[in-house]
Amino acid sequence: MLIVLVLLSALLFAIVTISTNQRSAARNGITGVLLVLLVGSIALLFTNDNQHWGMKTVTTTTEKPLTSASNMSGANLLLYQALGNGKEKIFIYKTNSQQKKVATTQADIKTTSKVTRSNTKNAKLVTKTQRYVYRNGFYRALFAGVDNNHAFKSRQHEFKVGNNWVVLSTTQAKTLQKQAKTSQAKLKAQLAAAVKAKMVAALKQNPQMTTEQQQALQKQYTAAAQKQAQQQVLAQLQKESLK
Repeated sequence: MLIVLVLLSALLFAIVTISTNQRSAARNGITGVLLVLLVGSIALLFTNDNQHWGMKTVTTTTEKPLTSASNMSGANLLLYQALGNGKEKIFIYKTNSQQKKVATTQADIKTTSKVTRSNTKNAKLVTKTQRYVYRNGFYRALFAGVDNNHAFKSRQHEFKVGNNWVVLSTTQAKTLQKQAKTSQAKLKAQLAAAVKAKMVAALKQNPQMTTEQQQALQKQYTAAAQKQAQQQVLAQLQKESLK
């Protein structure tokens, strides 16, 4: 409506001003009214565009489950890429274990992200999106043609994860992966030595063990040693994790 009013009042103002040479009270009154309509309509359009006059904020909340963004020593992992001075971050995550490509949060000034820790077992991503919508049909009709209904206002991501989750920067994750590859052979040798020592002690205590019993015991010791090594890696990851 206002767009039509701007065009119509501007056209009539031009016609009245150009076509009538003689000044009169009627001419001055008509041009005054048309000028007020023109300026007022433009002012309302400007106020709507800059201050969202005639609109209200509507918030939409969505929830998605979270799974580990990467397979690293069995840890539940959430990654982020720091921007600028490090205060702003793009988070890298997955909402499905079958998901081939990771998803990322948006990198813009209207999007914020944070991590909330608790004792929850089911990690999830809660996203709140705010948009401007017209208060009622009157304002929709008044600003028809402006095309700013449901205009984006802001977005907040909240990653609700358990205390056992590890939150690392991509740089930290790459460094830890390199360290893991470097120490893999050493760790494997340490595990083999630990299992062998336990087997020797067990055989001394029970020399009559059968081959099947020895194999079962060795499997048990190996699993225990691997679990302990994994816990040590997880402890190291927790130290590096974003609080």
